[in-house]
Amino acid sequence: MAHDTSTKRRLSGAATALLAAGVLAGALPPLASPARAAETKIGVIDSQKIFAEYQEAKDAEALFQQEMKQWQDDLGAKEKEIVGLQEKIRSQALLLSKEKLDELQADLDHKIQDYDTAKSEILDPTKGKAVARNKELSQPINDQITTVVERLGAQEGYTLILDMASVNVVYLNPVVDLTARVLDALGKGAKSEKPNKPDAADKKSQ
Repeated sequence: MAHDTSTKRRLSGAATALLAAGVLAGALPPLASPARAAETKIGVIDSQKIFAEYQEAKDAEALFQQEMKQWQDDLGAKEKEIVGLQEKIRSQALLLSKEKLDELQADLDHKIQDYDTAKSEILDPTKGKAVARNKELSQPINDQITTVVERLGAQEGYTLILDMASVNVVYLNPVVDLTARVLDALGKGAKSEKPNKPDAADKKSQ
């Protein structure tokens, strides 16, 4: 399903460029001399790889897909009712009275409106339940990544740490890639609470 794929893509690329030591995004200090160049220490991370390999991110993704499937199943059931009622009206149009046909048509209109409303509430790209749930699950992980990267940058004197998922990297010396170190730090600590599953009351309200 297209909506499912795009939302998943949003969960996988959620982290943005991370800056340490107060450097303005996209602006490197002017390298006036070799001595000045030696002061500039740059590192990179790959947030997409972190989200793909970090266990908490994988758990959050699995939970999100489970909830998306339930929403899709609910919409599918509504759509099936609509198709069934449309077929009933079509096949019995010559057998039913005008009053009965009008009643069935009104019921069909109501079901279509209900389906459209439910679909918008779930899949609206700016304020739908899927977008909100994606943010709820991914934000703690983004915060963890930011905390680890900022700590690493401060402790080891990095001027700038960029995210390869957000910038166009033409060449990269593996020495400056901090992704493995960030994953290691995330695995050892700085863990948030496990993603929360909606309770029964929340599911009914959805």
